[in-house]
Amino acid sequence: MSRRKLTDRRKLPRVIKIGICEYKLIHWDPVEAEAAGCRGECNIFTFEIRIRSDMPDSHFAEILEHEINHGCWAAAKLKGRASEETVVNRLTPIQIAARRDNPEIYAWIDRAIAQKV
Repeated sequence: MSRRKLTDRRKLPRVIKIGICEYKLIHWDPVEAEAAGCRGECNIFTFEIRIRSDMPDSHFAEILEHEINHGCWAAAKLKGRASEETVVNRLTPIQIAARRDNPEIYAWIDRAIAQKV
């Protein structure tokens, strides 16, 4: 089975739709990310998802998925003490919609995580 080459992640859509919100995807400067002490972040107030730009594709994809899930958590209006079943029941339709509304992002994530690091 031949694997297609990954699209350059800089060519990913710049907008990620999560629920009724549109988040701007930002390829985060490593120096700024280091100063913030993280590899990625989802800001639910400015609607920005920042991913450290110097990560290998597979790690970038995992962090991107993680930050999208933070956006899904906010869209589902979950509280910090929600039970696991509540989390699963409420996040699932939001995550499915995020996948449906962002096919290029998720196709890239799927290909990136299939690669060996």
